[in-house]
Amino acid sequence: MKKLLKRGMAALLTAAVCSTSVGLIGCGGGNDELIVWWPSGKAYIGIINDAVSRFKKENPNVKIKVMHKDIDAFDAYKFALNDDKTRPDVAIVDHVYVQALAQQNQLTNLSDNGTDDIKNLFPSALYNANTYNGNAYALPMSANTVVLMVNNDILKDCGIVDGQGNAKHPTTYEELIEDCEIIKSKNKVAFAQPLNSFAVMEFTSYVSRNGGAMVSEDGKKITFNNEGVVKALHNWKEMSKYANTNTYEEDKFYSGKVAFVEMGSWSLPNVTGSSARFDCGFSEMVTIDDSQANYSGLGLYSLCVARKTRDKATAVKFASFLATDSKVQLAFNKEKNLFPVTNETLADEFYTQNDAYKVFVSQLQKTTPRPATPVWPDMEQALINMLREVVTSNSDDFTSIINSYQKSVQQASDRLYK
Repeated sequence: MKKLLKRGMAALLTAAVCSTSVGLIGCGGGNDELIVWWPSGKAYIGIINDAVSRFKKENPNVKIKVMHKDIDAFDAYKFALNDDKTRPDVAIVDHVYVQALAQQNQLTNLSDNGTDDIKNLFPSALYNANTYNGNAYALPMSANTVVLMVNNDILKDCGIVDGQGNAKHPTTYEELIEDCEIIKSKNKVAFAQPLNSFAVMEFTSYVSRNGGAMVSEDGKKITFNNEGVVKALHNWKEMSKYANTNTYEEDKFYSGKVAFVEMGSWSLPNVTGSSARFDCGFSEMVTIDDSQANYSGLGLYSLCVARKTRDKATAVKFASFLATDSKVQLAFNKEKNLFPVTNETLADEFYTQNDAYKVFVSQLQKTTPRPATPVWPDMEQALINMLREVVTSNSDDFTSIINSYQKSVQQASDRLYK
């Protein structure tokens, strides 16, 4: 009797909470009501409310319930996808998890539901980052990339200037090394190199600029011993000679004590406007191999539609609307200091008239996503550890290090596909 009473009270309490707080994830929605996970904050709430209002004018019978959830809440998202009461129909997810969710049959195949018809609205790298086995399982929503940020004052102090006395930025890997040697000889710190998960995003661009690949096209075979990957590891080791190998000195760059850092637009408030402590310049990533583009890493938040969505056609239609509507795209990404994902919005004067932003926009046309593999979490940690071992190794022969980490990630992949 006591157990029944407790259950009854719990049910009443849950009902009361759900009726008064639409933002709680555990309450779910009606069978005909699409649930959309969206970030909280006054600006973001205004953006989604306006988007829903405009979407419903064209689709008056649609019911949409917005629940506010952090974009990076991937564990909560995986759990919710398996629960009929909490499953969101549309949610924003980091693109590195799309392939894993697709392999687990958790997401709607968007290519089968018409989104390939709009793929030309996006830079190809952004759309293709969300594909698995040739099909799209998410749409781009918010992008970022990395460019070479330069302390122009340090370059001038070290005599690295052009004919007019302006700081001369390197455009090739060889020029970057030469500049770092000069800066180091002047007892200044030349480069800030990351040691954490951000290092993986940067290293991916080193691999692509060397024409390499860390995983086979079908995503099943791990290829750390690929020639381009090995070359990238040597580049990474060489750059570490000009950096502090014990800590990432990103903050020291912002304070004017480091010459170069490869960094994203989210850091612009630290080096522009009233916060600027030095003359900061911006250039695209340097070319490493003449036969390859100067690719940078790609950061991308993407819109997923659950496979078990309540109304697949409407969910796909709304996700496509959020991904391609110029008003949504510009408002959302200006707020996050990131970049919209359509060719049209990337050409907006807000981005093209700013000296820093226009470098990022140009670089976004030459990006490479992190490896499209369902075993990404295992691979990411392996890469972090492998880069660390390479930097601290006393030898330039990385064969045993590479083989060790390739084997461990391959085992994870084999377990997934058997």
